[in-house]
Amino acid sequence: MPWSIISVGACFVAFGALARWFPCNRDQPAWVSRESADDLLYYFVSVLFYTGLTAAAAGWLARAVGGGATARIAGHGGLAGLPLVAQIAVIFLLTDVIQYWLHRGFHTRPLWPFHAVHHSARNVDWSTTFRVHPVNYLGYSASVAVLIQLMGFSPVVFVIIAPLNLAIGAMVHANLNWSFGPFKYVLASPVFHRWHRCRDPAARDMNFAPTFPILDVVFGTFYMPKGRLPADYGAPGVPEHFLGQMAHPFLVFAGWIAKVRRPGLSSV
Repeated sequence: MPWSIISVGACFVAFGALARWFPCNRDQPAWVSRESADDLLYYFVSVLFYTGLTAAAAGWLARAVGGGATARIAGHGGLAGLPLVAQIAVIFLLTDVIQYWLHRGFHTRPLWPFHAVHHSARNVDWSTTFRVHPVNYLGYSASVAVLIQLMGFSPVVFVIIAPLNLAIGAMVHANLNWSFGPFKYVLASPVFHRWHRCRDPAARDMNFAPTFPILDVVFGTFYMPKGRLPADYGAPGVPEHFLGQMAHPFLVFAGWIAKVRRPGLSSV
């Protein structure tokens, strides 16, 4: 917990200062916006529940599968024998490929109401990375984390990866005009991800890779128009604040069901 708070404090200082010097959207606050309080609440929810939830799910599944899976979680799997750098590389690559397709899945109509919460921020900055509905977290992050843990990597690797994931997540959401030039296909940049956050569906349904944009190049979803910067963020119809956002997907589903049951209508 203390290290998590220190990391978030460092992100606040670093990305706030960088947003003053290299802003992508100059009309956006560099340090604190009207949405910061909600993002802070999402952060505390993630610290208090999400990490423990992932660990509990991994432990439960390991016990259900049997002793071999339990041993792999404890770091006794074959992959734990690889050099740490190799383990980190494998985890990042596997995670990116899986989450690329999961991310595309969350942009389909049945799952979009959950993912729309993450897209609801009008002022996208480093803290937006915490704005995740619990169902979105379970289906997108926790499921992959459990799968990776069951593969038998060294526990030390996850200690190293945790701050790297935080730094990358904060960086790609930060209000920065960085596009990484010729390396834009190698590593996700703030501009790359901010196009994904645009309200325009033509841009929003592009740039799905969490870390390696080459996946978007390969699968035809790469979008970074030359000489332009993204703007106009948010997800229409999503409430502004935390409690409304938690209820939003379920209210959407209730509305769909009501339409189906209404006389004369046979589909949503």
